Amino acid sequence: MAYALNLYHDQVASGAEAEVALPVAHRLLYVRHGSVSAKGRTLAADAAAYVGEALTLAAAAEWSQVWRWELARPNAAPNLLLGEGTYSSLRMSRVITTLDLAAGSRWLFRLDRITSAAGRIADRHQHPGPGIRCLLEGTFNVEQAGESARDRLPGDTWWETGADTVVAWSSPQMAAKFMRGMVLPVEWEGKVTGAWLASDAAPVRGSWKLYVDQVITV
Repeated sequence: MAYALNLYHDQVASGAEAEVALPVAHRLLYVRHGSVSAKGRTLAADAAAYVGEALTLAAAAEWSQVWRWELARPNAAPNLLLGEGTYSSLRMSRVITTLDLAAGSRWLFRLDRITSAAGRIADRHQHPGPGIRCLLEGTFNVEQAGESARDRLPGDTWWETGADTVVAWSSPQMAAKFMRGMVLPVEWEGKVTGAWLASDAAPVRGSWKLYVDQVITV
């Protein structure tokens, strides 16, 4: 079956709550700022969760922003928050073409963070699955055959297919941090991804923080 990976940025103002629940979906939440209530659970800044049920977001702080990765059919309408004091934007949507997401198959839905030191260059490498990245701090550049990105700033997104060879680098003056929502084979649970292809030097990995590894059935 064909699936798209979507990334939304949601905003919830003080005292606000979405009027309509978001439908059942495989979704990952990351609180970029503030604090929200999701399915009766309070998530503070830098907290993350997987939610596979219908979801209503409510403010638990003066102003909050949530980054939300979802799997959906390519022709599905965007899942946007509705109601006074809420706002959603679909920042990126990409159809997954590098994995066979057959009905009933099991996959790993991952949210993690990479910190790349100032001046670091991630030489030629690949990943076992695709994902949407979103920059938290600094600036970042990605070169790949299918889709490249230059001078990404906080809140900006980019897509990596996994199968395409990537070279990436941060600013010489400032470290970069970015979140990754990825779909991976289940055997990667708990393991950092990245197959290094350059042979002239040992790779220098960025710092890795795993937030969510959720095995899902599509």
